[in-house]
Amino acid sequence: MLYVVITVPYLMLGAPIAVVLGVWARRRLLVVVAALLTAVLAALQVPWFLSATPDPSSVAVRTMTVNMLYGLAEPDALTRAAAQDADVVLVQELTPDAARGLSAAGIAKTFPYQALDARPVSAGVGIYSRYPITDSTRIGGYKLAMVSAQVRIPRVSQDVSLLTVHLDAPWPRPIIGWQKDIAKFPGTLDDVAADAANGTVIVGGDFNSTFDMLPFRALLTNGYADAARQAGSGRNFTYPANKPFPPVLGIDHVLTRNATAVSTATVELPGTDHRALLATVMVPTR
Repeated sequence: MLYVVITVPYLMLGAPIAVVLGVWARRRLLVVVAALLTAVLAALQVPWFLSATPDPSSVAVRTMTVNMLYGLAEPDALTRAAAQDADVVLVQELTPDAARGLSAAGIAKTFPYQALDARPVSAGVGIYSRYPITDSTRIGGYKLAMVSAQVRIPRVSQDVSLLTVHLDAPWPRPIIGWQKDIAKFPGTLDDVAADAANGTVIVGGDFNSTFDMLPFRALLTNGYADAARQAGSGRNFTYPANKPFPPVLGIDHVLTRNATAVSTATVELPGTDHRALLATVMVPTR
């Protein structure tokens, strides 16, 4: 059932096709039912294109999240893209070799503040920031690493909390690992929110979940919102990015709390099977 759910955006295309086929076959009842279904499905997509209004006294924090595919993302390309488009970079599948590669590529010139937990294969994560990191924490209890950090941003009265996330995959590994991770994650989000109090929280990473999956939507409580929905920019498909066809799944996300995303976009990077996800988040100054 889980794998059927992630195909929902594409199954919806069947409704307007049914309208056309019904007209062609002169089946009035089929046309009416298909037309009503098409209208309902279209209405459900409208919120994806309605933007929220940020606090007028806000600072833009450009956020990038990217899964590096076992650390194989090309470090020079990633460093250039981040320097051009981001203020904070949240990475997943950060291996020790990848961390050294990014360092050799000069990432510290733009992002001198770092909170890294580089690990072999796919388990590592990290945070790179233009702004001073005042504190950082490694969060345990998950299959893969998770790191939070507090960042001091000019004009913002309270440090911004960042969280880089990589939840276990439901496939090809046993789905129980993903089920445990995503069931535990709301508690972690609540803990981060409690520590941040009235401050902003920005969460980014590979959730291995699409918006159509109920366990992912269950994360959007306690003030958390999906950046793409806030920005009204539609669905951001990020995976797989190394095939002859465009990505078909949106499993990388940015969540915000006490802030408003005003734009999202994806960027293709060589060496990885994920597109980077960019979100401009407006952080209130007070």
